[in-house]
Amino acid sequence: MIDIQSVNHILISRTDNIGDVILTLPLAIQFKQMYPNIKITFLAQDYTRALVEACPAIDEFLSWNVLSSMKQSEAIKTLQDKKLDCIIHAFPNKEIARLAKKAKIPYRIGTRRRWYHFIYCNDRINFSRAKSELHEMQLNMKLLSAFHIRVQDEINDLSQLNFLKIHTALPERLKKFLSPDRFNLIIHPLSNGNSREWPISNFIALIKKLPLNQFNILITGSAKEKNLIESRIKSQCPEIHDLSGQCDLAELIQLIDSCDGLVANSTGPLHIAAALGIHALGLYPATQGMNPKRWGPIGKKAEFLMADSKCGAPRCHAVGDCLCMESITISAVNNAILKWL
Repeated sequence: MIDIQSVNHILISRTDNIGDVILTLPLAIQFKQMYPNIKITFLAQDYTRALVEACPAIDEFLSWNVLSSMKQSEAIKTLQDKKLDCIIHAFPNKEIARLAKKAKIPYRIGTRRRWYHFIYCNDRINFSRAKSELHEMQLNMKLLSAFHIRVQDEINDLSQLNFLKIHTALPERLKKFLSPDRFNLIIHPLSNGNSREWPISNFIALIKKLPLNQFNILITGSAKEKNLIESRIKSQCPEIHDLSGQCDLAELIQLIDSCDGLVANSTGPLHIAAALGIHALGLYPATQGMNPKRWGPIGKKAEFLMADSKCGAPRCHAVGDCLCMESITISAVNNAILKWL
């Protein structure tokens, strides 16, 4: 049992993707609400830094890119200098677990589903992410059971938390694309191959269906997606504002916060929009482990549409295109967006 009175500084480790980091932030938020004087440092990759620093519960960001590039002795000393009392492995990483033990962090929390946690962790929580029926955010909350404290882990309660707080204004070069008298809608059509995607042709049809006198449409995406967006979407929908490849993460967060709604597949910007409290519509496959029950957006105005669970096409269980996603109709997405008006 962890003696909470002996804990002054906690390190939360989550070194994977944007959406995963967002769904871990409530763990820090709830802990901070109960113990406001305990310092929380968040270990993550540099490209998620702006997201972590926008969370009011996080006191300090620690770069895994920097730590992992150090000699082992230097990395251990860096952790020791932080005077950490506890590390929570929200995302299992053998090297981080090894460093934490070598740095002699007193309390080291992980799950029992990684063999190396039996070597490097001294408090192991028994649950499986792969086979769980719970949402990823609820699974993260389970890690706090090591402190024998009761946390709110109901989805409705978690959706009311303020995950992010924006401190800086949107740059003028992006602000000029917003409309003061129309609904500013972001469409984020791709996912860098990280999730099952609604067909681009459907996004094009959706854009053409939305009334332009009521909607100002902005398209976002990564720099490597820009060519595809320009050739497939912008060429057929010249009235949209193509901002793909023009925002770093901090600017994307500011842009989303300045808009009224966002539509996307199961990807990072969707979770950012949900966390910021704007309208967020996620498009999901029905495949277990990828569906909204596990990865749905959590926020005050978040919702989702899910593909037909009866499709059963073999390709839907393989890497690449998912035929089931085509079962989410253009009309269904359009109607959901129109309700936002």
